[in-house]
Amino acid sequence: MVVGNRRGLRLAALGTLLAVVALPAYADDPTPPPPASVTDVNRTLEELQAEAAAVQADFAKATIAYTNALKAAQTAEAAAKKAETAAAASKGRADEQRRRLGLLTAQAYQLGIPTVMGAESMLWSLAPVAENLQEIADRQTAITQLGSTQVAQYKTAMAAESEAGRTRSEAAGKRAVANEAAAKAKELSQQVQQKAAFAATAMEGQAADLDGASELSRQLQLARNQQALTRWKTYLTELTTAKVKPPAAAVLKNPAKLPAGLKPLTAAGAPVPGAASTVTGGRTIRVLPAETIRAVNQAFSLLGKPYGVGATGPAKYGCLGAARVAWQPYTTLPNLVGKVYPNYQAVPKTQVQPGDLLVMGSKSLGLVHIGVALDNGEMIAADEAKGSVVVTTVPDNLYSALRPTLGKPAKPQIAPTPSSESYAFRCGNTATSYNIGTGAWTWPLPDGTYEIGTPFGQAGSMWATGIHTGQDFPAAVGTPVRAATSGVVRVEHPAWAGNLVRIDHGNGLETLYAHLSAIDVADGAQVKAGQRIGAVGTEGNSTGPHLHFEVRLGGDPVNPMPFLATGSASVGWGGFSNGMIPSSKLCGLGSGHKLRCDAAAAYAQLAAAYRAQFGRTLCITDSYRSYTSQVDLYARKPSLAALPGTSNHGWGVAVDLCGGIDRFGTKQYQWMKNHAATYGWVHPSWAEQGGSREEPWHWEFGKPASA
Repeated sequence: MVVGNRRGLRLAALGTLLAVVALPAYADDPTPPPPASVTDVNRTLEELQAEAAAVQADFAKATIAYTNALKAAQTAEAAAKKAETAAAASKGRADEQRRRLGLLTAQAYQLGIPTVMGAESMLWSLAPVAENLQEIADRQTAITQLGSTQVAQYKTAMAAESEAGRTRSEAAGKRAVANEAAAKAKELSQQVQQKAAFAATAMEGQAADLDGASELSRQLQLARNQQALTRWKTYLTELTTAKVKPPAAAVLKNPAKLPAGLKPLTAAGAPVPGAASTVTGGRTIRVLPAETIRAVNQAFSLLGKPYGVGATGPAKYGCLGAARVAWQPYTTLPNLVGKVYPNYQAVPKTQVQPGDLLVMGSKSLGLVHIGVALDNGEMIAADEAKGSVVVTTVPDNLYSALRPTLGKPAKPQIAPTPSSESYAFRCGNTATSYNIGTGAWTWPLPDGTYEIGTPFGQAGSMWATGIHTGQDFPAAVGTPVRAATSGVVRVEHPAWAGNLVRIDHGNGLETLYAHLSAIDVADGAQVKAGQRIGAVGTEGNSTGPHLHFEVRLGGDPVNPMPFLATGSASVGWGGFSNGMIPSSKLCGLGSGHKLRCDAAAAYAQLAAAYRAQFGRTLCITDSYRSYTSQVDLYARKPSLAALPGTSNHGWGVAVDLCGGIDRFGTKQYQWMKNHAATYGWVHPSWAEQGGSREEPWHWEFGKPASA
């Protein structure tokens, strides 16, 4: 593939740069980072993912169209069969009425009784009984009946015949619709097969590049860590050169009462409490408290340490663990991010300084992530997506900045109440499915009014984050825009979007609708799925009329296409697409099976307990499933398989088991129900007996949102 060849050349070229050009390294850092020029081109892995997202979006569009057509064909077929059954019954009733009229006509003829029917009508009525004239009743009864019933029966027979004709015509029309719908479904089925073949080929071409791209991404992260450390050391050197000894935090609390030689530090035109400045050689140098400098130094010492859920060191660190260690022994942070917020003075976001505690979250989600602030819009945080403590960009779901050196808040600070789903957003990321609940979910534009435009994840300098965070739908200005599902509206007017409607659906789920030419809902309004909220436009940073549509979970943008396709989605980890995880990031279970490494470790413990109970090896049939294999399975079993790109098998956190576990009610299945959760494995609700898709064999690592 041409794309694959270009990508390979790009990786090779960047790899060469990494090998031959590097910034000076400190003695305690054995890994020389790449130069800034390479760090600036840090979209290589993201570009791979963007290409994967584009293929997945295209395939999702085809499968959605096929699924809708298949449902339409099934509905039309059912309607046609119902109409044909009704037509057959109507014909039977008409035939019976005609037969009865024929008997009356035959009797009248045999008895010589005059009839009001013409010759043609008589022949029509006699046809059903021409061979059965012996059924005529005795003479006297016939004479009595004929006088009063022949005309009425003629009218009844004619009405029945007319109704039979109408139902026959209706049935023929519905059969034509059913045949047309079936033909369309067949055509779209063939398109899905073609798309599946293309997607499989494209993903196979990318799979070979993933390990290289993953390693390059790791090198770039090391470079970013090193550059942030270099900037920090430069600052410390400036203090030393200026012969400034960082004072204690208590001395800098009040900008109006600073020691001699220090002046207030200002930000956004206001003095910054807990910091100061000094002028040396005509240069203004920021002065931070000694406790803050110690905390930042300790935070830097944790860079590269592996991520672990809830871990506090020394081998692994969770989101809160890294921040807690950084600020000890000056203060010990509470054990939940939500409990940190009420205990330390919040400062304006415009006054954020290195060492501040940055808490991320929202009113609907609660507080879920914490980092130690640096300059340049960066922070140090234990990041599940990166798998370690890293220097990373402060996300746009920053809720508040806290300054521990200022002590308790002057006014009560109440943290937002965490939702029932907040556990799913450890450090802003999750590895399990996210279901939107029982409410309806619809496309934001009416069918036939839009195209599939720029996909989620595409790299480019026109976007502030470097990648496209939504899915674009080109459409004419004025095209109605609808709420994807129910929620509460927030109207905004950021420069990039012009007119923006943001809908909070609860539990950390949001949808965004940007570049609108008109907004038809009020701020704070409650809307339902499918309700008009505005119209397509080209306001803000836009290259033409289109809707920029986003889905955000816990503040993080995720690919909207699986949500639009299924009403639920899986969100990733480590920067990889579903089914596109490098083999180096997975751990083996034996017999060719692999899982994400933490899931693999938990599986090993589960398997050991199972062997102790039953004396046999835990039987497994499926584990990590590549995107290619998901496509293949979906192409063969579209009614059973998950839409490719949404399966938890594609995140390496799901297994299919056998050996008795694959049947409800067995001893093996019941043992799993009683004990698997102890090792972090659960049976999702949809797979339960009586669930939407009964699969006793399917188990997932970590408690999924649907459980």
